[in-house]
Amino acid sequence: MKLQFTIIIVFISIFINAQTNDIKFGKVSMEEVGQKEHNLDKEAGAAFLFKKERLVYDYNPSKGFNYSRKVHYRIKVYKKSGLSWSTITVPLYNNGALSQKIYGIEGLTYNVQGNEIVKDKLKKDGVFTQNINKYEDKVSITMPNVKEGSVIDIEYEIASDFVGFIAPFVIQYGIPVNQVDIKVEIPEYFNFKKNVRGFYPIQIGEVTEKKKIDFQYRQERDTKALFGGGEQSEGIRRGDLVYFETDYNITAINIPAFKEEQYTDNIENYRSAIVFELESTKFPSEGYRMYSQTWGDVANVIYKYDDFGGELSKNKVFRKEIDVLISKYADKAELAASIYNFVKEKIVWDGYYGYGCDNGFEKTLEEQKGNVADINLMLTAMLRYAGFEANPVLVSTKKHGIPLFPTTNGFNYVIAAIENNGDYILLDATNNMLTVNELPNRAINWYGRLVREDGSSVSIDLSPKKSSSKTIFMNVKLQEDGLVNGNMRTSLTDNLAYVYRDANSIKNIEEIKDEKSELLTYTEILNLEVKNLNVPGLPMVETISFENENGLERIGEKIYVDPMLFLAIKENPFKMEKREYPIDFVFPRTEKINISLKIPEGYKVEYLPENLAIGLPEGRGIYNFIMKENGNIIQLVSSYEIKYAMFSPNYYTAVKEFYNQIVQKQSEKIILTKI
Repeated sequence: MKLQFTIIIVFISIFINAQTNDIKFGKVSMEEVGQKEHNLDKEAGAAFLFKKERLVYDYNPSKGFNYSRKVHYRIKVYKKSGLSWSTITVPLYNNGALSQKIYGIEGLTYNVQGNEIVKDKLKKDGVFTQNINKYEDKVSITMPNVKEGSVIDIEYEIASDFVGFIAPFVIQYGIPVNQVDIKVEIPEYFNFKKNVRGFYPIQIGEVTEKKKIDFQYRQERDTKALFGGGEQSEGIRRGDLVYFETDYNITAINIPAFKEEQYTDNIENYRSAIVFELESTKFPSEGYRMYSQTWGDVANVIYKYDDFGGELSKNKVFRKEIDVLISKYADKAELAASIYNFVKEKIVWDGYYGYGCDNGFEKTLEEQKGNVADINLMLTAMLRYAGFEANPVLVSTKKHGIPLFPTTNGFNYVIAAIENNGDYILLDATNNMLTVNELPNRAINWYGRLVREDGSSVSIDLSPKKSSSKTIFMNVKLQEDGLVNGNMRTSLTDNLAYVYRDANSIKNIEEIKDEKSELLTYTEILNLEVKNLNVPGLPMVETISFENENGLERIGEKIYVDPMLFLAIKENPFKMEKREYPIDFVFPRTEKINISLKIPEGYKVEYLPENLAIGLPEGRGIYNFIMKENGNIIQLVSSYEIKYAMFSPNYYTAVKEFYNQIVQKQSEKIILTKI
């Protein structure tokens, strides 16, 4: 069986290589352009017909090694939903001394016109570079004249000085991939570990070859060439570099789309990919050097950076302001809250991430603006100065993903924490609507790394432990002519309140009212009031009065009523047969809806939906639906609780069925009949 398996793998590799050798940039067939749907996924809006990447290291005697990464994508657009693939984005990184640059961008869009293939060439105005922060730019490549049926051919090359960092080779996307052909050539001086991410099986071929690079260099006085030798002529020497190189070949065909649905932290964490991690280097003039570390090592290294630990020791710039607060608040909790509020109100976040300060404390206070690190490291330093055991916590945001192995690139954010008798109080001062122990959704990403001044560090859970609640009271009057009017009071706490405040704090009441009206089908909001909108820490309370002219369905002598009106969950957010990645509710939550329905005069209740009580395994969630009649009033209580922020894929079937029953129950109608 083992021999047979090997033969099959070899045959597949030969078959793929034979196919990929025929695929050249700019050579698109009528069959590709004329294809109406994907042969294996009829619902696909687009597909990668081909993805090719080549990563090759090069040596320059004056600069050392760098590498180039050449990319060729061929994408077919089948439907309107696939038009978003007309734009490809490429991240580029730099740290001042080292950088990445993009070259040789070429693009062609192919369409059928009559019986011919016509092509549109990518122009300069289709390429746009956006600065994300001082370490990252994003290049957007937007192809011309892309429509349903188009085939897109894109080619570009990235030159990188970051010889120890290789961005992941993604194999699986939200659309099918017909063929993948990736080759990575790594000199013997770099030892990388290969990590396979995701659930789709990936085969990696590996061979070792001898390489030789010929080069010229200028001989400087009292120096010797690092590699090779040769003839000298007028100060110019010719040398050669002979070394062994490991070539990794990754080939695959017919990779299915990796579907995303609701309650997902970052889908990129789970797509199949190959990740190369630099473990060590061994250069002739430097010897063996290890890079693969523990997370504790990484945290300790980061702490020693000038723009991290170096800034934390600078407290002269804020002593006067904090001394005033220290003299004013004797209670430690009040003092910590006052320092936290001081930073939130004083400094505006500029939108940039990073665990290193861009401005530094002095400039941040002067300009009253800074990046995440400027704000939260200064908050940490202020708390320390005031006598708290405060330390920074390194975080990877949801968008940045879950770091698979210990590297400084694994983090891109930092918050503050106060250690309090074995517990941690988490603080993020980048948003004025946050309060103590509240983090923005972007930062609630599994675990962070708290790092102390003495070099020790510890992993801490970033998930909120306290359940956020939504409580709704609604009084509704039903009228025989189909008119429904009522009022509703909604109270939100903790993270649910923050989400509302973050979305609405800068809007006026009319703007909030208009946006809410658009969300409520056939319902007009007559009046809206909001309390505590700009007061973090207190429950956020919204009160509305509303009217719906089509709220009832009349058939003969009977009236059919949706008892939950616009509050019902209309469809199950979980639709897949099987889910291989976690369910992320972000934070634990409870919701309780109390509805009082007054039925029209001259009618009686013929049917009420039955009560329901269901739960998730191990008490992870519960749902109750209780309805009863009291004279001409129908009382309904619908309540559910999700007790954990994160569920493993093992619970997917149970969670899906849990929501199926909720949707079904909330869709049942009350039947009223004329007396």
